[in-house]
Amino acid sequence: MMTKTKTAVLVPCRINVGADWDDACIHEVGHRSIVVSTRTPLRVGDYLQARRGTLVIVGCVSWLRDGRAGIKTQDPVSAADLVGEPRLTQRPSAANVSDRRGPARATVALPSAAQAERNRRVSSMLQFAALTLAAGGGAYLLASQLYVVLTVPFARISAVLGG
Repeated sequence: MMTKTKTAVLVPCRINVGADWDDACIHEVGHRSIVVSTRTPLRVGDYLQARRGTLVIVGCVSWLRDGRAGIKTQDPVSAADLVGEPRLTQRPSAANVSDRRGPARATVALPSAAQAERNRRVSSMLQFAALTLAAGGGAYLLASQLYVVLTVPFARISAVLGG
């Protein structure tokens, strides 16, 4: 069983929010969380990358308080590894950037414009089918109730007319 302890640290790093990079500082490390401070304006729900040397921490901002942000990370974070990781003196080459997480981790490609358009069309067709079924079901329910309501008066009329 993992304990819910947090380790206080002071580790400078770089963070990437969207397409913007900025300096930041990691103040606290938990099993699957970090606390950072940065000049970059963050919002709850923002996804970001924090980089220290060759370590990459990916997470989502879960809270903001007193100029700091709590980040829930997707992978476990080790305070010892983070503190022991030296800062890079230069940016990694393009060849190393794509390989940084290792071959076992698959990258997820964003959908292309054609795929997005196809998804939109499929969504529209499903929405049309759902509305058509709902309207057809409502019409059937209305017709069956109308039949039940009119059966008694028509039976009386038929009896009076001699039918």
